[in-house]
Amino acid sequence: VAVVGFLLALIGPPGRAGAAEPRGIWWWTSAGQPWGVDQVLGDNNKETQVLQFLKAWNFGRVYCSFSAQTRTNPVVIPAWNAKLHAAGISSQLLLSENTWIFPQNRTNLLTVHIQPKLIDFNAAVTNAAQRYDALHLDIEPQGLPQWGTNTPAGRKEYLYDLRDTFQAVRTYLDQHGAADIPVYADFPVWYDQLPTPVGWDSTTERDAWFASVEQSLAGISLMDYDRNTVDSIESAVSWELQYLTNECRVALEADVGTNGNTWLNFDALMQAIQTEEHTGTPPRRVDVHDFVHFHDLPQP
Repeated sequence: VAVVGFLLALIGPPGRAGAAEPRGIWWWTSAGQPWGVDQVLGDNNKETQVLQFLKAWNFGRVYCSFSAQTRTNPVVIPAWNAKLHAAGISSQLLLSENTWIFPQNRTNLLTVHIQPKLIDFNAAVTNAAQRYDALHLDIEPQGLPQWGTNTPAGRKEYLYDLRDTFQAVRTYLDQHGAADIPVYADFPVWYDQLPTPVGWDSTTERDAWFASVEQSLAGISLMDYDRNTVDSIESAVSWELQYLTNECRVALEADVGTNGNTWLNFDALMQAIQTEEHTGTPPRRVDVHDFVHFHDLPQP
């Protein structure tokens, strides 16, 4: 109880904290880490601790990745989704692979991953509380090894491939009994910049790309992981927040320390999160990357 009270005290004053939208957080398998997905799920004590931690820090969305090993136990994931929902937390299936942008790899995404892991999974469980609420895609062309040596025009083609992949996912869900499942995705904050690094020919071309993407996605998380002041964060996300009509969330990295890290200390990170959450109309929605790092941060 004392620990939870301490955490709640750091979130912000009563009322002000309560006004903030629930935060989102990525949770990866993180092999070898004691608080990775594989090391927690199936362990009732650890699951309880994670749920308490999520609630204490106002996390209302979890973007969760599961290993093949975790999936072999048919009761673990449904039970975890039910626990999340009982705590008032949304569960989004997190899938990540950068090569899915390429046309020849989309069938793998759709039939090997989305069909069994999301569509078939949701159809098989009898209790609605055990289902996923959404699909969360972490597909980043800028993470491909050839991105750095590619021309701006070539990078732009990668973004058109990404757009087409999102469209293929939305169409597949709609045609396979999952039209009610929203799709979210992760973007860096600089996809809107001209003329580089992407290579947009004009603002008209850029705007048309974003408009097309929004037809497939319910929202995006803007990964602003390198900037360490609220002003610089706001500058990076201002265009998306002003012009995009679907949900935009500001994602910050739980990267704390004195040796080249983004945030000098835990208080600096929390101050940025709280300031973002009370900036703008409506206030910013915030995501944190990621659970293992945030959980293990050195706190005051």
